[in-house]
Amino acid sequence: MNTHKYPCSLFIFTLFLLSTTPLFGSGQPTLGDYDIGKQFFLSAKYQQARKHLYKAFRQDPVNPDINFHLGRAAFELGDYETALMAFERVLFIDPDASRIKLEIARCHLRLGFKEMAKQYFREVLATKPPEPVWRNIEKYLAAIEQQEKRHLFTGTLTMGINFDDNVYLAPASDILSLGTGEIVLTGDSAISQDDTVLTTTALLNHIYRFDEPTVTWKSTFTNYNAFYESYHDLDINYYSLTSGPVWKTDHFMWNNYAIAKHIDVEYERYLNAFGFGTLLTLPFSQQGLVSFGARFEDKENHPYPSRDAGNLSLNVNPVFTIGPNRLSVLFFKEKENADAHVYSYDRTGWLLHYERVFPWGLSAFAGIGYQQTDYDAADPLFLVARSDTVQELKGGISKLLWQSETTRTNLSAQLAYTYLDSDSNMDLYTYRKNLATFSLTVGFF
Repeated sequence: MNTHKYPCSLFIFTLFLLSTTPLFGSGQPTLGDYDIGKQFFLSAKYQQARKHLYKAFRQDPVNPDINFHLGRAAFELGDYETALMAFERVLFIDPDASRIKLEIARCHLRLGFKEMAKQYFREVLATKPPEPVWRNIEKYLAAIEQQEKRHLFTGTLTMGINFDDNVYLAPASDILSLGTGEIVLTGDSAISQDDTVLTTTALLNHIYRFDEPTVTWKSTFTNYNAFYESYHDLDINYYSLTSGPVWKTDHFMWNNYAIAKHIDVEYERYLNAFGFGTLLTLPFSQQGLVSFGARFEDKENHPYPSRDAGNLSLNVNPVFTIGPNRLSVLFFKEKENADAHVYSYDRTGWLLHYERVFPWGLSAFAGIGYQQTDYDAADPLFLVARSDTVQELKGGISKLLWQSETTRTNLSAQLAYTYLDSDSNMDLYTYRKNLATFSLTVGFF
């Protein structure tokens, strides 16, 4: 009796194993990996999604759902070759899949195969897709047309009205303590004077594309004007031009440029500056990038030749974008060597800026900043070397008012407030300032 018990148990156990273990090469998908990978994809965790979706693909290479999500995850990770192969496997199974043709077109566009991208986009248009789809395709085709142009112009024009309660940066007190006593200030700059200021800012960019797609030449012209209602001696006209090559790949963007500046105050020549700079931008995640900048300028001050100087500035600017939230931090260091050492200084500081995008073209921003400036030599009047700290607080809202159908032209409005608090070891440079601004901006791209 015992001789039959063990063979029977062994037979039942063997049947159990055969019934619960998939046969090698059976082609059954690992549903657990596909489901997990899809969940990771929907949560924007593309690296984890691709890992599980690839396991599912190994089990079922011809499954269209697995290949579709594998391709989408690879696309979001910037692996366009893998994404293209995944989508082409789906298209082989369903040659009329318009959605897949759209994904293939996007892959070709990212890989630089613009003619192939246009071919697939037009194939989808020929099927008369729903309005949101064909409008999106038209935008892609318009973008390709723009990219193929040798010369590209973009820019903005901003007009603003400002309410400034301390236009001369008048000190908090009109009684100044000097090294040898005290004096009482007189005139407009002795106490805070408020005024209304009309400002205009024009920014024009020109980009020239070479045959090498990673290299362009970018030039930027900027003109800023400030016209005071009452204190015309503060009217400013500012002009600058930068121009130089830009190298751009999927891994970095490097802009090198020469710079020229000219400033008029009350329509008389005040400052000229010439120099050069560099700006390197590196992405470090799907949500973040960091920029490293350096610039040198040789300044010529016409009314005060003793203030002629060489100026070197360095900055680091990490930027994080998470959904509708954008956070940036600017760290900067500046060194200016003037002909008269009393005007030479070292400056360090930072600026924290947060922006939130809301529906209906509305966004809000807030920022806080700090800078410390230490001068090299003692002032002959105050008998000490000047040292200042300036704290800045700002906030505002922006609203998109209008946008063309091609999205290449828009009109937006901005309302902003800035508060400055300066403390110095010289009473003359301790001041408070409030500035409210309303502006309209027209942009073309």
